Amino acid sequence: MQYYRMITFRKALKPIQAVAVAAVMFLVGSAHAGGGEPTLEHLVQTIKEQQRQLEELQKQVEHLKAKTTAADSHAKEAMAEAQKKHGVTVYGSLRPSLTYNDNGEDTNYDVTDFLTRVGVKGHVAITEGLTAIYQGEWDADIENNGDFGDARQAYVGLQTGLGQIAIGKQWDPHFNIVAEVTDIFNHRSSPFGYDEISPFRTSQLVTYKAHLGSLNIQAGARFDGSSDNSAGGDNDGASEPDDMDAGSIGIGYRMGSLYAGVSYLEVHHAEDREQTFMGLAASMDVSENLYLAVTYQDIEDDDNVVGRTLMDFDQSSLDIAAAMALGGGYKLKASYFDWDGDDQPTKDGIRRSFDGYNLTLERQLNDQVRVHAEWLQRDIEHGEEQDHISIGFRYDFEAEL
Repeated sequence: MQYYRMITFRKALKPIQAVAVAAVMFLVGSAHAGGGEPTLEHLVQTIKEQQRQLEELQKQVEHLKAKTTAADSHAKEAMAEAQKKHGVTVYGSLRPSLTYNDNGEDTNYDVTDFLTRVGVKGHVAITEGLTAIYQGEWDADIENNGDFGDARQAYVGLQTGLGQIAIGKQWDPHFNIVAEVTDIFNHRSSPFGYDEISPFRTSQLVTYKAHLGSLNIQAGARFDGSSDNSAGGDNDGASEPDDMDAGSIGIGYRMGSLYAGVSYLEVHHAEDREQTFMGLAASMDVSENLYLAVTYQDIEDDDNVVGRTLMDFDQSSLDIAAAMALGGGYKLKASYFDWDGDDQPTKDGIRRSFDGYNLTLERQLNDQVRVHAEWLQRDIEHGEEQDHISIGFRYDFEAEL
């Protein structure tokens, strides 16, 4: 449209030029009638000046025309580039570390891996308001020959204006609502109290997520069939119930810098054993540089077969975390955690109870690379104190195809 306006403008210059010449002639005639004595040289100079002004105006029009052509070319290139992309993103996070372990009885140094992963994710628009999503993510265990192994996530889903439904191995809704706020450390056991028996990512899971203004609603149900699944799946770890094996629902609410969440998870095991997790969480950006968060769980483990006796256990976990930005890319993180296992007997002995601390200093070198030094201490009830000191790297990458 701008191009055609320029053409029209150029056509309009010709009558303007004629009018300008006529005006000059009129001025010359008026000056002569008034007793002036214009010369031919003066008339020629006047016409040349008018011609120069018209040429300058024409140059401006040509400049605008060139800019319009360039803008059209850039728009076409951007559209062609966008058409080449397929909504596929390859990403990863490499997290090796050197760790010193003091278990009370012995000490050692070990190259460890704090959950290195690589993955692919993407989306495909089906219709307006309906999008298919998918994600696959796998361990790349740097401490074990760099083996590319177990799946962390593998699911497909649909997004609509009413929410998202997905099927496969995913982050558990219970974790998303109450534990994610305190999962801020580099160590693979973070959050340290929650980590003892609570879920992170769950396989064979059907989930629903919806964001309604400030509300975040999530629910999930696990169906793992039976060990002799006729569909041919690998269900060696099936927990035997014929219907739903686990179910959860949680609600998170965010108001400015404050977040609060509550979640309920129920897990069914074989022989009528049942675990229930009631979780609460809160977090707050106290200032631009200070973050605080807490996760608490009350856990009931009912009808647990110990030997030939049915026993009930009342357990709990607590994680309190803080992070403070120090400037220059430095960040100091700290936590206090507590796990009460209620002296639950297990195959390997008694379910340990402990409390402890974590202190971490990080330096973000750029958007992708971070280095850290981390100290973790656990004081085991009826056991030894454990200390772990780790120095490591974290390299994140992401590329859209």
